[in-house]
Amino acid sequence: MTTRTGTGKKAPTTAKKKAAPSKAATPKKAASSTATKAAVPKKAAAPKKAAVPKKAAAPKKAAAPKKAAAPKKAAAPKKAAAPKKAAVPKKAAAPKKAAAPKKAAAPKKAVAPKKAAAPNLGKAAQASSDIAKTGAIVNHIALVVDRSGSMSSIRDKVISVFNAQLAEIRKNSESLAQQTFVSFYTFQSVVDKPRFFAKPILEVAPLSRLECTGSTALLDGTGQAIVDLSSIPGAELENVSFLILVLTDGEENSSRKYKQKLKSMIHSVQSTGRWTLAFLVPPDGESALKRFGIPAGNIRAWETSQTGIEQLGQTMQQGLQNFYQARSKGQKSVVGVFTTDLSTVSTTEVKTTLTDATASFVVLPIAADSDIRTFVERAQPGSRYQKGSGYYELTKPELIQEYKEVAIVEKATGKIYVGDDARTLLGLPIAARIKVRPGDHAGFAVYVQSTSVNRRLEAGTTLLYRK
Repeated sequence: MTTRTGTGKKAPTTAKKKAAPSKAATPKKAASSTATKAAVPKKAAAPKKAAVPKKAAAPKKAAAPKKAAAPKKAAAPKKAAAPKKAAVPKKAAAPKKAAAPKKAAAPKKAVAPKKAAAPNLGKAAQASSDIAKTGAIVNHIALVVDRSGSMSSIRDKVISVFNAQLAEIRKNSESLAQQTFVSFYTFQSVVDKPRFFAKPILEVAPLSRLECTGSTALLDGTGQAIVDLSSIPGAELENVSFLILVLTDGEENSSRKYKQKLKSMIHSVQSTGRWTLAFLVPPDGESALKRFGIPAGNIRAWETSQTGIEQLGQTMQQGLQNFYQARSKGQKSVVGVFTTDLSTVSTTEVKTTLTDATASFVVLPIAADSDIRTFVERAQPGSRYQKGSGYYELTKPELIQEYKEVAIVEKATGKIYVGDDARTLLGLPIAARIKVRPGDHAGFAVYVQSTSVNRRLEAGTTLLYRK
């Protein structure tokens, strides 16, 4: 029953509800409304407002990526090219400023170690000390050379002379089997450190350069050589001798250290009997050195002319030969380095090394000064003077040429001896001209061959003339 009743009544309701679609024909109303109100789409042009996308063009703003081109700003890495600024290392090139070490090149000024180089000198002289302890003859030769400004014009010639003396030392050392050690000092306004010290002569190289400047500290140069050589271990041994050979072209004008005490220093070493000091000085420099106690025979004047320099070399050669000859005979020092010296020569030595030529000569006393030719022809009437046959007595400084013969006369017996070795006995160089100064001839007289026709003969002397 309920179903029927409800079906009949509610069925129409269902139709009306189905007619709801006609309400849902709102599209029609919607159509009318579209006609009038459909201008709403214009409002609905809100989509244009909803052109918010344009606002939402914020992406364009969100072109922030472009701002976020901050990476470009964040090109801070370029700023962070601070590493370049941080090229502070370049500033930290402070090490260059800290090139203070160069300022700290003060050590060069504080060359004090070199002055206090006594230990180094001792080490350099060790070889000589070891040999001296064996009892062998040991010679220390110090060459002390002026390199002041005035030496500039003759520098090359002085170097040549110096090297010739090295050769002479080497020759004598080897031929006489005497161990020789050489030291080389130079001086100007101050004394330079030794170029080499106590070096075996066979290891010494020739000198190639000599810089000239400044003044003349002659006394300081001599004093420094004495101090350094005295400090050598074994310097006090009796078989060890010293020769200091000083060369200068001027007088003292710059010494400070040893000027006041050099005289006592020289006296002290000479008193040992084993030290020889010899000086080659300008013509007016001899008297000053004599006041320091240097023997006259150990001082020789020289000139800076071409001839003077040649004679300088010959004089030094003679001095070295005299020193070595004296040492070979047991003498420990020499007081006539630059003179003819027969003080250590025995009669036996003369007889065994030279030829007795007594029978070949006639001895003619000279009563008055005369030239040699006139004297001979008057002393031997009817004869003509033969050049080269006469030998005059050596009584004053003379230049003896390399080709002239030398004769030695024993005063006690009158015997006359000749031969090449006569030069050697006198300490004269072989085959070289040299200006000699007569020294201690002891019991002998020395005669020199004359090759002139007008040689002046002095009264009170004698002439040897070949028959």
